[in-house]
Amino acid sequence: MSLQHSEVIRLDLPARHAYLHLLSDTIAEMLRQIGAVDETLVYNVQLAAHEVCTNIVSHAYRNRRAGEGRISITLALHPQPPRLEIELQDTGEAFDPELVPQPNLSEAQIHGYGLFLIRHLMDGVSYASRPDGNYWHLVKRLA
Repeated sequence: MSLQHSEVIRLDLPARHAYLHLLSDTIAEMLRQIGAVDETLVYNVQLAAHEVCTNIVSHAYRNRRAGEGRISITLALHPQPPRLEIELQDTGEAFDPELVPQPNLSEAQIHGYGLFLIRHLMDGVSYASRPDGNYWHLVKRLA
C-alpha cells in the first residue's frame, strides 16, 4: 500500500502498564499499512515507545496512585519522507535526561537501559519539560 497522506492516530491511556499493549498494537498495525515492513523494525519501534511509557508510569507518576495519571499519544505516519513520529505527553514529574547515566554495557545491571535503548532504536528522540507537562518526540525513518 502506498501512503498518499499522513495518517494520524491519537490515544489517551491511563498511566498503567496494563494498557501499553494498545500502543504496541497500534504501532504494528500502522507500520503494516505501508506494506513490507521488517518485523524487527516493528518490534524496535514498539520497544522504544513502550520504554518511554514504562518510564512515565514508573517514574513520572511514581508518587500517584495507580491509574491517576494519563499518557496522551499521537502517532503520525508520514509518506514523504516515509517515517513514523510518536509524540507522548504526561503531566507527571519532570526529569533531566542529561542526568541519567549511560549504562555500563560490560557489567550486568537490572535497570538503567531504557533511555539508552530508546535513543539507539529510534532515529530521533527529544524530551522537553514544560509547565503543562512532559513531552517526548520519537522519529523512526522507514526508508
